[in-house]
Amino acid sequence: MTISGEKSAREIEAEAAAWAAKLDAMPDRDHPGLNEWVSCSPRHVGALLRAQAALALFEPVSARAGRTDVGTPDERRADGRVPDESAPDEDAPARDARGGGAQAGSGHAPAWKRLTFIGGGMAALVASFVAVLLLDPSGERYVTQTGEVRSVALSDGSSVLIDAGSRIDIAFDAGHRDVRMQAGKVLFRATHDARRPFRVTVAQVVITDIGTAFQVTDDDPVGDVEVLVTEGAVRVDSPAGRISLTAGQRARFPKRAMDGPRPEAVRLAPTDIERMLAWQEGRLELDGETLDSAVAEINRHNRLHLRVGSPALGRESLYGSFHMDDVTGFARAAAASLGAEARVEQDDIVIDPRKNHENR
Repeated sequence: MTISGEKSAREIEAEAAAWAAKLDAMPDRDHPGLNEWVSCSPRHVGALLRAQAALALFEPVSARAGRTDVGTPDERRADGRVPDESAPDEDAPARDARGGGAQAGSGHAPAWKRLTFIGGGMAALVASFVAVLLLDPSGERYVTQTGEVRSVALSDGSSVLIDAGSRIDIAFDAGHRDVRMQAGKVLFRATHDARRPFRVTVAQVVITDIGTAFQVTDDDPVGDVEVLVTEGAVRVDSPAGRISLTAGQRARFPKRAMDGPRPEAVRLAPTDIERMLAWQEGRLELDGETLDSAVAEINRHNRLHLRVGSPALGRESLYGSFHMDDVTGFARAAAASLGAEARVEQDDIVIDPRKNHENR
């Protein structure tokens, strides 16, 4: 499907990301050409709003909750949030190090308000488009292809980062916010609303937000669903029972009814959490994971696929840091580490036990 003449949706999103980066870097300056670009189509407005929201995708919930620069002065006084202009923003260096994010007291408006300087007429267009986003009950589907990682700002202020090879269906209405995950890996940052719960469903597993950021991994059609909570808490209902997870905890849940032990929450060290989230930066961090699981992750991000030539070899543990897009480099390093060898076939690279290959 193409929109705005010959431009595809992906081209518009790329242009919107470029404009959002300019606005974030220089919010107080004029940007020639922006008014004309935004005026071309309401879809341009929506793309720009989503791109701006994506810049703040990983700002901690605690930092947002503690900010007093959101809302009008009257609203802040009514809520008892009186800003202290002299107080330093302790989170600013951390956000600067991550390469973005509005700073309290810096004069930067929240990301979703940065279009107001364009002018009254255009601001009205933005406001009307936001209203459509908030009130439209229709569902949306997001599918990422091999090697594609996509960030999406949702109509309720929540956001998702979708790993390659994933699919989610979103259905929001006046009473519920439901996401059905079909496959892959997604990092959710949910805006909490007790009257309108945010729920992620994978087969018979339902994850309900309690004001949080959490990652859901569904890599095996008949296996388990993995839930990792990075902020806040979630409640998980599964065929094996209900448990709650808080920040820093992970658990695995069967997708369908089966006999087995009740899922248990595992507390992770901060370094382990960072390692599990490294895919956001295009890295694969291994600390004892199996070759099979590492190959599945690499294959999600590359058209040239890896294949393990032996079940026993696939169960071997690997350690190290790798670039997701370096298939041949990973294959050579993994083979050398495991005393195996990598050979190129017509459509893929096979990692084989050396002795099996020599005996052919």
